Amino acid sequence: MKLFKAIVVGGMIAGALDITYAFIVYGPLTYKLAPEAVLQSVASGWLGEKAASAGGALTALLGSGTHLILATVMAAVFVLSATKISALKRNPVMWGLIYGLGLYLVMTYVVLPLSAAHRSQNFAADLQDVAARLQVSFSSVRPKNRWLLLGTLFTHMVLVGVPISLINKRLT
Repeated sequence: MKLFKAIVVGGMIAGALDITYAFIVYGPLTYKLAPEAVLQSVASGWLGEKAASAGGALTALLGSGTHLILATVMAAVFVLSATKISALKRNPVMWGLIYGLGLYLVMTYVVLPLSAAHRSQNFAADLQDVAARLQVSFSSVRPKNRWLLLGTLFTHMVLVGVPISLINKRLT
């Protein structure tokens, strides 16, 4: 029961912190997106950008649910790993930061390229594209906006990885 509680609480807190950051940064600070549009951008991973933005509140709800499920899966991976690797509990801030960096890399270079938001109509070509991207050195990747890259790293490391790790230490 303690593991389940750590997973759910960790996922919900990390998900809430992450989406709040997105509402602020992609809202008033940069692109002036409404929270509904931010949530629709999450749903675009399932539906594609056009369908998600045309879906109104229903696709925003899908985006919200998807976001919280993803955050809970992220928490589950950490909490269950910590049952096998006791070092993960000894320094939760350090391991949370490292885990958050890993989450950023997986989301950016695996999950997003395979999502419908970035997918062409040719799945085989998409898989080849992902394989090619994974072989590219990270130093050659030039983000369109370095501040948004730093913010995304901060979010994954500080607002997702660290809370999950701290909650795991406290509740398990």
